[in-house]
This record gives sequence, structure tokens and C-alpha cells, in this order.
Amino acid sequence: MLAEPDHAERVILAVDFDATGRPEARFADLAERLTVDCAFWETSPPGPETERTASGPAYIEHWWTAFQRRPRPVAAVMGFCGGAVYAAALSERVAAWQGSEPQLLLFDPEIAVPQTLVWQFHKVVGYLAGVLPMEDIQRAQEAAQDLHDRECGMAEMCETLCRLTLEMGDVAFAQAGLSKPLRDELMGTFCSFLRYLTAAAELDPLPRWRTATAFQSVTELSGLHAVRTSGIGGAGPLVGREIAVDDEHAKLLANDEVAATVSGMLAGDGSAR
Repeated sequence: MLAEPDHAERVILAVDFDATGRPEARFADLAERLTVDCAFWETSPPGPETERTASGPAYIEHWWTAFQRRPRPVAAVMGFCGGAVYAAALSERVAAWQGSEPQLLLFDPEIAVPQTLVWQFHKVVGYLAGVLPMEDIQRAQEAAQDLHDRECGMAEMCETLCRLTLEMGDVAFAQAGLSKPLRDELMGTFCSFLRYLTAAAELDPLPRWRTATAFQSVTELSGLHAVRTSGIGGAGPLVGREIAVDDEHAKLLANDEVAATVSGMLAGDGSAR
């Protein structure tokens, strides 16, 4: 589902996995800094029952169906982090529909690989370290690494990590005094994120990325830095144009210079550097 836009003539489609309490800036932060008259449609996950079996193309179809309930000219398609993969596919759908290419603007674009899922699992397990015994934490982290070392497929790895998360999180959050509904919401959000990344791995964004502009933060293991380290895409350019931003990954969408550059690009006034 997409957030309801205002009445601007042009719209921006923005792909991100937003969640309450996340440390990174959001597209809402970018939107309030833009000086162009464009509405924002931002994607949201399709819901736990759908996403459990949804493919990458199914996510695109879900969002496109929502957009078609109130279509209008698309000025740009934007993607943050793993959402840049979906943004590439959406931009292709937009171009075929409206007969002209929207601008494709990416912010620390990344492609999920099995190690991405392991790293995300290690992060969430780390949050439980103050509640669960360290041997349980280590056992869970070793289980995740074993999945990677056995070269399990992304889908199998995702569902196994979701199961481990639910098992550990339920115990840890109960001990921390959280209610069952809140425990389910927290763990469900993380599993939803893993499935979002896993489904994106079914899509090949590189042909579209090579026509895109990407804003790259200084954070070493984020965005195109991570993609190059993984070797995905080979030795050639990954995007059509790369703009280095002297700011951290978590602050990228709230950076004033980024917003000014994006505004210039959308206005077509040549002020983009």
C-alpha cells in the first residue's frame, strides 16, 4: 500500500522499508526539504500473510496496483538502500505506462545477498544481549553463520532466521516485560524486513541503475561501497552518475545539500551539480 499523496500534479514514487524507531532518516525528511511541487507516494510492506510467500515481482505488482487507484504523471522514482532494487523495477513499469522515463534517484543503493541477512540477524540478536544468556546469543549467531557457510538459498535462510528470531525474541522480550502484542509487532517487523530483502534479490536492478543518479554516503559498508565489495555488477560502473555526499548513511535523506540537488534535478533548472 502507498501513502495517500496530496493534490500536486506530479508524483514521486519512493521505495523504502520504514519502521517505527528506526535510526535512519526517512523519505519524509527529504520531502520536507524539497522545493518542488511534487507529491510523495511511499511504499509500505504488503502485510505478513502476503509477504510470507511474495516474490520480488509480486511486491512490484502490489505497489503498482495501489498507485493505479489514483495515477498521475511520475516525475521520479526513488529508492533508499535495499529499496533501490525495487525502485529500478518500478521505474521500468512507470516508463512503459506513461511513455517517458521518470528520473531514477537512488540513495545508498544496495543489493541483498545471503551475508546481508546474516548481518541483519546479528544486529537484532545483539539487541537481546542484555536479556538473554551470552551462550544463547552465540549459539544463534553460529546457527546463522552456518546457514551462510552451507550456501543455503536466500528463501530458506530467511525463513530459518525468522524462526530463530521469533523463538529468541519471544523469550527475551517477555523477560523484559513487554506485552505479547508488542513482542509480536517488534519481531514481525524484523521478519518482514528480512522477507523484503529476500524478495528483492529476485530482481536484477543493474540495467536500470546504469541510467540512474545515486547519492552515496561516506559510510563504508553502505550503498555502492557494499555492492562493490560483494563483487556484484563486475568492474564497470554500477550507476549512470554517482554523487558523493559528506554525511553518514543514517543522515543521507535528511541532508540539506542532497535535498537542494534533488530539487534542482526535479525542477530541471540545471542547478544539480
